[in-house]
Amino acid sequence: MRWQLGEQLRCLELQGELRRELLQELAEFMRRRAEVELEYSRGLDKLVERFSGRGGRLGGSSREHQSFRKEPSLLSPLHCWAVLLQQTRQQSRESTALSEVLGGPLAQRLSYIAEDVGRLVKKARPLPWAREAGRPQDPVHAEAQMVVAAVPAHQD
Repeated sequence: MRWQLGEQLRCLELQGELRRELLQELAEFMRRRAEVELEYSRGLDKLVERFSGRGGRLGGSSREHQSFRKEPSLLSPLHCWAVLLQQTRQQSRESTALSEVLGGPLAQRLSYIAEDVGRLVKKARPLPWAREAGRPQDPVHAEAQMVVAAVPAHQD
C-alpha cells in the first residue's frame, strides 16, 4: 500500500509541476499579448489622428461637406469615412481595455495560481506517513492536511 501511495504521490508531483509550468507560460503569454494589444491600440490612435483631418481631400469638395452636415446619407463617401474613423477609434479603445485585463488581473491571477500549485507540490513531496520517525500516519488524515494546505492564499 505504501508503494502504491508513493507512486501516486510521484504522479501528483509530476502533474503539479507540469500544471505550474503551464500556468507560468499562460501568465507570460497574457503579459506579452497585453503589450501587443496596447501597441496596436496606440497605432490605431495615431492612424485616426493622422487621417481625421483629411476629410476634404478624401471625401470630396467643401460643398459635399456642407451638404453632408445638412443631410447625411448612408451611402455618402463622407459618411462611410466618418464611420470608418469611428469604428477605428472604438477598436482602439477595446484593444486598450483588453490590454489592461490581460496584463493586469488575469496575468496576476495566473501567477498566483502557479505559485499556489508550486507550494502544494512542495508540501506533498515529503511522504505523509514518514513524518514521525517511521510511525505510519492515517492516509485520510494526511489527505485532509493536504487539502487544508491547498486553500489559496490569494482569494479575491
